[in-house]
Amino acid sequence: MKKKILTLLILSISLISCNSQEKNIMTENPLLKNIKKYDFEPIYDLKVETVYNYDIWINDILILSKHSNDMSYNSTIATPTILKSGKQSLKVKIYPYKPIKKEGNEGNEGNEGLPQKNYLKNGIEFNLKLEQSSWIKGGGGREEPKEVLTYELPLYETDSNGETNYNKPIDYSTQSELTKEFTFIAKVPYELEGWENSEDLTKIDSLELKENVLKFYQNFRSAFENGDSDAYINYISKAEYQMFQCYYPPLSQAKEKSRKWIEFASKGKVFEPIESGKLQFSGNGKVVSIRGVKSWDKNEGVLRYRYTKNGFNYVLVFDIFLHKPKGSKNFEIVWYNMLDKNFFKREAK
Repeated sequence: MKKKILTLLILSISLISCNSQEKNIMTENPLLKNIKKYDFEPIYDLKVETVYNYDIWINDILILSKHSNDMSYNSTIATPTILKSGKQSLKVKIYPYKPIKKEGNEGNEGNEGLPQKNYLKNGIEFNLKLEQSSWIKGGGGREEPKEVLTYELPLYETDSNGETNYNKPIDYSTQSELTKEFTFIAKVPYELEGWENSEDLTKIDSLELKENVLKFYQNFRSAFENGDSDAYINYISKAEYQMFQCYYPPLSQAKEKSRKWIEFASKGKVFEPIESGKLQFSGNGKVVSIRGVKSWDKNEGVLRYRYTKNGFNYVLVFDIFLHKPKGSKNFEIVWYNMLDKNFFKREAK
């Protein structure tokens, strides 16, 4: 009898050990092996310089935002918003700037600024530039960039000959925001489906849609908090593959970067409570996300992980955009952005 009990005990311990080993067995994104390399690998860089606040979309996907006085120059690689060669759209919304606080703005916890201005101000510059360069084959960095699109907010009226009339400044002081739309031609070697053929989410009841998006966010957050890297990979794999394809990294480099996030997800991170936020459509109604509405997280993602490094407080923002592939009833991540920024006292719950 004792021998049977001992045998059962050993078997039970063995099964527990096997089950623990089976957890989180995925160590890499299996889709990364599909990344292709090309002779021509263009990169599109978006650069903006202004004290104004703004949101910028390429192909109706939010690519760059500023809603604070932290910086006047901002840039990002815009290539992942370009699914295939041809005509692309760019939209920018310019908002009043947030004046910098004159006193008490020293250190990591200061610089909270003054209340938002209600209207644009005359004489404030806004400069946008979209450039295209490409990786030099065989190494050696990137080629000299070429201008694809430039826009400077005009500060003065022009006369009948198209000459600037410096005696007639343009009055923006009654406008609470300004929207400009442009098109440009892009050439890329790949063709990605992305959100192009996805379901039209605007046809779904907005309250039901928001509830389901929040539920997806909660499940994604739980994967991190439970250290479930398998779930994380399943959530992110398709979007991560498409993102990497647009950057053209060597496969080993893509896998290494991906593994760092998998390792991060496996450690069990406690996120901030998810704020309800505002439901926002993009991708011509085929992509949806929930955006922050407070002064410190305006139009940012609501999945936020706070941490301290070298005595400074930071917040890592997971900005997750969802779609439903054609014929599917389930959400998938189609686009994401990671924002690492200072965390100020005013953000504390």
